[in-house]
Amino acid sequence: MKTGSWSARQYCALNRNYVTPKLRDLAAALAAHMDKQFPGTVTVQLDANFPFVNGFPLLPHLSHADGKKLDFAYYYKDANGAFLNGATRSPIGYFAFEEPGPGDELPCAGRHDWLTTRWNFDALQPLFPAYRIEEQRTAAAVAWLTTEGVARFGLQKIFIEPHLKNALGITDAHVSFQGCRAARHDDHLHIQVE
Repeated sequence: MKTGSWSARQYCALNRNYVTPKLRDLAAALAAHMDKQFPGTVTVQLDANFPFVNGFPLLPHLSHADGKKLDFAYYYKDANGAFLNGATRSPIGYFAFEEPGPGDELPCAGRHDWLTTRWNFDALQPLFPAYRIEEQRTAAAVAWLTTEGVARFGLQKIFIEPHLKNALGITDAHVSFQGCRAARHDDHLHIQVE
């Protein structure tokens, strides 16, 4: 599905892109805002929800079970700093992590939970292109979500790893850490509405 500057990367046949009307409208408004602020920018939607009854889990996600959660790919640039429109680092948009640097906040350091979906996939990381988060667009999207998204669409939460939140200068209370048992969020942006 592709509507203007909003692209859903999942094949519709996988039925992983169902959301409530409020969340659909938020996603379209975010994409329109990003296209207006940065002409031609494509906002890439990742996983949302299955079209089944509320409570049916969209594994491996722990919370995608009611159509009120949606993941977006980060905006990326290449090694030379050129914006890569509509690009993701991995073919499915997940598991290509922005690794924390020396001195970055590591809230899960030293933990060894046996029941977790916080996988590192260390062996896969060298296989992904050397793209980096495009900070200007990513920060602008988060700023819009924490203002217009909250006021107009009832956005409740955004999950981002602490090292990226700090690197992007994000201080809004709607942006938080998802916890050490949930998937890492330095490969995508998770949002949820009321």
